[in-house]
Amino acid sequence: MDKISAFHTDNYKVKPDIICQVPGVCTLMGAFADFCKGYCVTGTGTLGLRIAVSKRDDDMVKIYNATRNDRKQFSYSNIKYRREDKWANFVKGAISILIDENIMKPQGLDITVKGALLFCDNLTISVAITVGLLVALNEGLSLELDRSAIIRLAYTAITKFSSLNCRFRDIITLMYAEEGKVFCFDLQTMNYRLIDFPFDRGEAYCLVVDPNVPPQILREEIEEKRQEAHDCCKKLSASLPGEYRLRSYPVKDLKSHIIPGLTEHERRTCEYVISETLATEKGFRGLETSDSRLFAKQLSSIFFGMRDVFEITCPEVDWLIKRASETDGVFGASLVSNGATGSIFVVLDESGEAAYRTVLEDYQRIFDFTPEVRRFVPGGSIKVIRN
Repeated sequence: MDKISAFHTDNYKVKPDIICQVPGVCTLMGAFADFCKGYCVTGTGTLGLRIAVSKRDDDMVKIYNATRNDRKQFSYSNIKYRREDKWANFVKGAISILIDENIMKPQGLDITVKGALLFCDNLTISVAITVGLLVALNEGLSLELDRSAIIRLAYTAITKFSSLNCRFRDIITLMYAEEGKVFCFDLQTMNYRLIDFPFDRGEAYCLVVDPNVPPQILREEIEEKRQEAHDCCKKLSASLPGEYRLRSYPVKDLKSHIIPGLTEHERRTCEYVISETLATEKGFRGLETSDSRLFAKQLSSIFFGMRDVFEITCPEVDWLIKRASETDGVFGASLVSNGATGSIFVVLDESGEAAYRTVLEDYQRIFDFTPEVRRFVPGGSIKVIRN
């Protein structure tokens, strides 16, 4: 916390009143589950964002992105979405919703944001900044909002002010996460269970490997695939009887039948989305029974479907996961959705880690990228610290 306090004080010549620690959300399984109202597994990880706030004597809001060395400002008389403001629009959206609903009176603010999440995609940045700022202002200005109100306000700010498709489950994960536990979501009902994550101790545990490929290599492709998945699943869903749930559509029918009104590409897209959510449901059982092999097997099936059916590919990631599947002591691996590009989630034991670290040395030599490795242990929720 001292670093962001120093950046804030150096930039504004005043110490922050409130500092908010925002963890990143990691979707271990079910990254595309939104489009079939399926199942997903989420938790918070080590990537994070910090927000520092202090009051001003005028009606200006000044924002300093200490990670990117970027500065923005606006007044309460002119809170408008501007495409060129990028990340700063999420600050505007959070403040705008508080003003529009008469929860907060105009108050000049100095705001500093800093952290690795600022290099992530818009889905991740929007939730982290919006929720983090709402929590900070709630504490700093004594707004007396409960968690359900903050969740509603954050979702409205992102979807209305910035016109982004927001993952509601990410907001819930940020607000209710508990250390050592993951969420098992049913997106049809929005019910969830918090369960102990069994693979951070004992024989099997998990690593997150960042290949450190340039972010544009996969990011644009994944964003394009998300839009395609939304459109294709919406088209298939519209052809089903009203009581039929898309996630229950038989995958074998998608594989073996021509679906009226669906192109081959649309059919394969729907096939992947539904197959992913079925694998995630089996992954639930692996978590509940502490069966690392079952959980890892579903992770791997999700990745190979992503590569072979959904055609999301990257030579570096493909190489690392293929080598993982060939390494004794590694039980499974897949891409995970944490806002970064190409992060790989690996389930293994001690012998597997020793062998896989040799693979990572080969990766660095062949591809000239230096991978980063960290142990995955689910973290907690947003925290507020008074300076």
